[in-house]
Amino acid sequence: MKVISIVGVSAVAVGIYLCSTGNASATHVQCDSDGAQRDITVIAGGTGCRAAVDDSGHARAAGYDGVGFARAGGGAIALGLGVSGGIGASVGTAGMPIAVGVGPQSYAFTSLRGAGGPGVSFAVNGSLAQVISDTHTVTCLGPGALAWDSRSGKGCLATPVGLWRTAAPTDRTPKPDPGRLG
Repeated sequence: MKVISIVGVSAVAVGIYLCSTGNASATHVQCDSDGAQRDITVIAGGTGCRAAVDDSGHARAAGYDGVGFARAGGGAIALGLGVSGGIGASVGTAGMPIAVGVGPQSYAFTSLRGAGGPGVSFAVNGSLAQVISDTHTVTCLGPGALAWDSRSGKGCLATPVGLWRTAAPTDRTPKPDPGRLG
């Protein structure tokens, strides 16, 4: 649980820092939707956000000179943040999908379907970060991307120096010994 807290707090801290260091003319919009199938969309020039909820869930999206999108259902808490030309899109029917896109042409996408726990994608400066729980995949492309799926344990980090991935989780299910009878 500490890892989840650290990742969540780090993403919020980076987002706040990047949002607070812009020029005064930045356009920002926020969309919040809770339960009752509400769909909120706000567009102001090149900035926008959309928060939509199916049945139950909580969706929060914000755009600070970027585009944020969040769609939640089945009790999920979806968070999407787009900053300085970036796009952050999160979709979930369970757990907590978090997507933060910062900088021009950066795209972060997190999709959690039937998966508990958080999934985090964070992309900066023209990068792509993606988490898709259906296929148990994480993708990091470009000079600055981070993706992590808590359910599968998979993660990746892309930097100008290289690309790192977590080791594939091993199956610890005991296997029967075919040479042993009874």
